[in-house]
Parts: sequence; structure tokens; C-alpha cells
Amino acid sequence: MKGLKRGAAAVAMGIIGAASGCARLPPGAATLSGKRLIVTLTYSGFINPNEHYFFILNNAGDQNAPGPVAVFLPPYGNGFATGSGANAGGFTDFVRFDNFQPGNNGYSLYHVVGDPNRSGFVNEGSPVTSTRPDPTDPRSGKQLQFQIDLSQLEVDSNGTPLPADQAVANAQSIRFLQMNIISTDVIPADVGTPVNKQVDSLGDTRTATGQSTFVVLDVSQNRVYRNTDFIGQPAFEPSDNDVFGSANPDPSLDLIDWTVEVRQQ
Repeated sequence: MKGLKRGAAAVAMGIIGAASGCARLPPGAATLSGKRLIVTLTYSGFINPNEHYFFILNNAGDQNAPGPVAVFLPPYGNGFATGSGANAGGFTDFVRFDNFQPGNNGYSLYHVVGDPNRSGFVNEGSPVTSTRPDPTDPRSGKQLQFQIDLSQLEVDSNGTPLPADQAVANAQSIRFLQMNIISTDVIPADVGTPVNKQVDSLGDTRTATGQSTFVVLDVSQNRVYRNTDFIGQPAFEPSDNDVFGSANPDPSLDLIDWTVEVRQQ
């Protein structure tokens, strides 16, 4: 698999055009379901759009399903994520932010298709709303902010959006989603050759427990999930730099806080 570090917007990704900052609605739909995730991710350094940021979901319909975890060492597989507990799969969808996405806002939504090793993806457009980090603003320049409607996750096996009524009905019935947040400076070109790769994800990624953790979201009712909800648990993101893979970890990859609001309008 060809590397994605510089200038390759998608390898094994079927890119479907999407306007920056706008959600692609299911065919024939004038509105989305109104059941949304409102996401704010905060890093210790300014976001570097030449690096790679992922908000990853597993829409498996099972509270006990494997979840997404970061790839730290070879074999790298798709280069950024795999399933927990050495399981194939572990995620169905993700929002990716970097300079290699269609449009000029940096955000794209992808759905997994094809093989269980999660190396084939279809671009499903953009989040409903998104804010590009401002490199001159010490607050917004360190944050990724976007909203996705859960009907955007409802596609067929080829990644084609479902008819509007079916997508909305399916979105309304979603109960559990496994979630992780992953940042990395390189997506390896060779899945088996070790590279200098820095990674952060939920939990303290300096530890084996932190490297294997994820969060289960219950999206059946309005709720705000916060990093501070997980103090004392493996998913808690520490405030000191816990980026894996370097003696001088990059602060732009260092996740220090996050919130995910479930809102049903």
C-alpha cells in the first residue's frame, strides 16, 4: 500500500467529490436526521495540517463489539488504526483532518468498505459543519471542531448513501458507537518495515493499557462526554505529553482534552 504522508489524498480510498465544510445528504434528502455528534478535540500544540488526525467510530450495533485502536508498530496495516484485541475490523467510519483532503477545509468523512483489515475507504463527503484551525489563534489553532449527523454513517456495502428515509430511520435507531481519537505524523508506506512514527490516541499511550483503550458512546439520549469523565480510567487523556514514538514528542499530535456531545434535535 502506497504511503499517505505527503500529497496522496487517498490510497485505497474511492474519492467522491465533496464541497468543503458541507455535508453530502443522502439522495433526495433535504435535511439530515438531527441526531448528531458535536466534537471538539484539543491538542497541546498548534494543529499541523501536514500531519494526520482521525476521529474514528465503530457503528457495529453492539455495545461489546471491538473498538478502534491506533497502530503503533509494524505490521502497520492501513497505517493508522485497527481493531482492539487483535480483532479484524474495529471501526466502520472516520473523520480525517489534514492537508490531503478534497476541498480546502481539511475535513473528510470516510466509510470502510471491502476487506476486514480496514484498508479500503469511500469518501462520504464532509462533516455537517467544521472549523479549520486558525494558526494565528492560540485557542482555535489548537482545536479541531466539527459535527456529523449519524445518518451520514448509514451507507450500503459499497459505501453508497442509503435512501433518505432509510438512512434517517437507521440513524435514529443507533444506540452504541465505539470511538477513538488518533493523531500521527506518518502513515507508513511499507506495512512491515519499522519507521519513526509518532502516535497519540485516547488514554496514556506511553502504556500498553492506554494503547488498547477506546470509549463506548451511548447515543440514545442527549449527553456530553468529556475527557474528565474518565479520570482514573484507561481512556483518560493526560495533560502531559504522552505521544508515543519519540524522545521529543510533537505537541501538535498531543491530544490533551476532548468533548463529544450527543445531540438529538
